[in-house]
Order: sequence, then C-alpha cells, then structure tokens
Amino acid sequence: MAKEKRGNISGKVGDVIHSSWNGRAYIRKKPKSVANPRTEAQQSHRMAFAAIAALSNTMKEGHKIGLHTLAQKEKLDTSSMFKHINKNCYGPDGIDYAHVIISSGTVTPANVTNAEVDAQGGIHVTFDGHVTHANKDDEFYLFVCCPDQREGLCAAPVTRTVGEVCATIEANWTGHPLHLYAFMKGKNGRTSNTEYVGQF
Repeated sequence: MAKEKRGNISGKVGDVIHSSWNGRAYIRKKPKSVANPRTEAQQSHRMAFAAIAALSNTMKEGHKIGLHTLAQKEKLDTSSMFKHINKNCYGPDGIDYAHVIISSGTVTPANVTNAEVDAQGGIHVTFDGHVTHANKDDEFYLFVCCPDQREGLCAAPVTRTVGEVCATIEANWTGHPLHLYAFMKGKNGRTSNTEYVGQF
C-alpha cells in the first residue's frame, strides 16, 4: 500500500513501486519474480547458515563471554562474531563440534588434564593453569553443549589456582551426547582460545 507525505508517494500502487532517495522521487516496476536459486550449492549454504545460527543461540552463554573482546574490536555482537568465525564448521556430516570456537584471545589457556561425566550427570574437570603471579586471578570457564536438546550450560567460573571445576547437567540431557569446551578469562575481559575438551 502506498503512502502520501508532503506530496510524495511511497510504496506500491498496482505493479508500480514509488520511492525517494536524496529528495528525488523514483518509480520502478515490481518484478514478476524474485531470483531464488535452489541449486545444490545454494541449498547447502542455507543449511550451513541455519545450523550455525541455531548453534550460536545454543552456545550464547559461552560466546557472550569468550568472544566479547573480539566482537567489540570488530564492532559486532557476539552472535554475529560466532557465526562469522564458525561458518566453516558445518559439512556433509553436520557440525564439526571439535573445531567450534566460543572464545578467542591471547590469554594463556587452561590445558585441561582430565574430564569425567558420571552416570548421575556430574561433570568433573581438572586443569593445569600454568599459574604465575600475573595470571593467578584468571578465571576458568567450562561450557557444556547438548546439541540434541539445543541447550548449553556455562559452569560457574573458578580461578586458575583452584585447578578444578564441577558442574551438574540438566536431567533431560542424560543419555545425550555432550560437548565440553574450556577457556580462560583474564584482566580487562581478555580471553584465551577455545579448548575443546571432548565429547562425552
């Protein structure tokens, strides 16, 4: 539907579209059809984008911390940053969880030494944080992703000096594959690169 404002028309009248730009009026004919190629490559690209967008939502609790500094530098929100840097993590077999990035930076990584998930849904992770006077207050973050339920959990952070963290998964995650990720957060919000702990 077209609208009139100060003698100018904007919008659609029949098969004609009225618009203005820089104070000048323009008229164009509405196209009979819009190009929407459904080639195999295009469909594959759309599937990949949809899968990574859904994963971004699932992992939001992790990447809003781990990608915050990088996203600010690139003037993006963390969801857009996540989708951009993980766009190649989708292939013929689905998402390559081992290469998903939820954190990026120069802080010394945690180096996980052991991770266990027990039958009751308890997760226990130990790490060697390479503690120095400068980084002893860095925080260790553990992120658990349950793709089947499209949910994620970011465990409460602990400092490097603690060397271990425990968490409990949601009851409805039991029996489903879990992917564990770890990263460190240092001073001024700087973070380490993502460490993929593994699938459990």
